[in-house]
Amino acid sequence: MGEIHTRPASEVESIYRSCPLLKGNIALSAVLRGEPSSDKEVAERMREFSEKRIASQPGARSAGCIFKNPEICPAGRLVDELGLKGERVGDAMVSEAHGNFIINGGNATAADMLELIEMIQERAWAERGVRLQTEVQIVGE
Repeated sequence: MGEIHTRPASEVESIYRSCPLLKGNIALSAVLRGEPSSDKEVAERMREFSEKRIASQPGARSAGCIFKNPEICPAGRLVDELGLKGERVGDAMVSEAHGNFIINGGNATAADMLELIEMIQERAWAERGVRLQTEVQIVGE
């Protein structure tokens, strides 16, 4: 059995899409503070977020962003600058809409996806000296 601890926010470190404390622990509850907004303001913000997402991300099937953003620039921009949009392995393809998305053309296998991820990582390292880390968690063999 574990122990229950209470921590103030100042003791809970959070880094890029991660919270080290939660790697070996479970959060049972949290107290969040926000500012009230009208229903109209919330609906408007939701509409804006949705429009931005639709305009900048592919509508095709994908696992979302594949790589963590390196310090030098967003991963999608790096993939684009490397000229890899549209690059394919089998039915897996780097999205033309956003370089950090790999879309499934309908029959992509996990092997196709992993090979394309590896190819992108190798190009980023060879041409820019950047080690792209996957944001998606790869499980299985």
